[in-house]
Amino acid sequence: MTFDFDKEINRLNTSSYKWDLYGDKYIPLWVADTDFEVPPAVTDRLQKLVDKKVYGYLLTGNGIYDAITDWFKREYGAEVKGKPWIKIIPGIVPALAVASNLGLEEIEPAKVDGKWQQQTESVTAVPNYSALIEAPETAGNIMKQVQMKCELRADESGYEYEYYSLDFDALQAAVTDKTKVLYLCNPNNPVGRVYSYEELKQVSEFAKKNNLIVVSDEAHCEVVYEGKHIPFFTVDEYAHENSISLYSNGKLCNLPDLIMAFAVIPNEELRTKFEKLSYAFGEEHVMNVEAGIASYAESDEWKKQMVAYLKANRDYLDAELKKRFPKDKYPEFKMTHLEGTYLLWLDFGNINSQWFMDNAGVFMSDGSFFGGTGHVRLNFATRRELLAEALDKIEKAVKTDKI
Repeated sequence: MTFDFDKEINRLNTSSYKWDLYGDKYIPLWVADTDFEVPPAVTDRLQKLVDKKVYGYLLTGNGIYDAITDWFKREYGAEVKGKPWIKIIPGIVPALAVASNLGLEEIEPAKVDGKWQQQTESVTAVPNYSALIEAPETAGNIMKQVQMKCELRADESGYEYEYYSLDFDALQAAVTDKTKVLYLCNPNNPVGRVYSYEELKQVSEFAKKNNLIVVSDEAHCEVVYEGKHIPFFTVDEYAHENSISLYSNGKLCNLPDLIMAFAVIPNEELRTKFEKLSYAFGEEHVMNVEAGIASYAESDEWKKQMVAYLKANRDYLDAELKKRFPKDKYPEFKMTHLEGTYLLWLDFGNINSQWFMDNAGVFMSDGSFFGGTGHVRLNFATRRELLAEALDKIEKAVKTDKI
């Protein structure tokens, strides 16, 4: 069966955060959800559930755990020992917050401005997912941000892209005896890197050297165009025993408000600590579980076609942006060569998101939210016709301003 991702779906007046925040005032290419129907298997399972007309307390069976376990084996050749290793969570963001409390018992309280405080420190490399950056502080702890290395790298044609990599010297300089957690986002949102095994091995060795727990946000792991996603807990023994890897079906399957999110924690002691910290998360919801089984066990062909469509969108944007903003006329324009995610990281010469809203009528996320001031993040998980319209508006605004 061939799925139609060019189908127009009117999301206005559907309580859509993406579309209804400003109505039809702007073309919304900002928050990371997609404009595509969910996999048919998800709708089928939910319809059967609704037809029963009963929503009593859920007894979570092995179905969801088997679906996740089989998915890891099928996609990554990774062994996950079912329910003992998997902790279902209400979303990745709450898990990012509570994880910052790991090691809190090792921190001596200190008096700050006349008040006793007990805080851990975490560290991460930016640009990075905004909620990941904010999560430790939401939990009352401290997040240290370290800039990634950014250089220009030419492809076969000679076109130079921004290329981001982790700066381990800068990360080392940020670590203190209060630093307990290293946060990683892979694939990286917003710069689109899919880290190689060698890079992840360096992360693990760095964490081991500094006795850190690695919390790896892998929400976009199913949206990879080049290379192969590597679950962090599979990298080596230290990563296996000292990490919390976070996943969800929210991104590729467009289920952020019917999400099946979970943590994979192979180490029993660490898993017990995390479960105690996350006790208030409560129980999973029956609809989320059914959608989770469908998305992880029954939607492989849909996912394959969805990723192919997104890759074609990426390639379309890449070609169009090169054509519309050539280096000889727009030397300030830069973009990344996206390895994963459906989020393109752009620099039009330090022009922010508000400028594009005011002058082009296109709403992209501002780079400042991700620790990358001067950039914008464009979500291209929509039909190509709308992308073309947005590009026309962006081009006209930038060229008018340049004149």
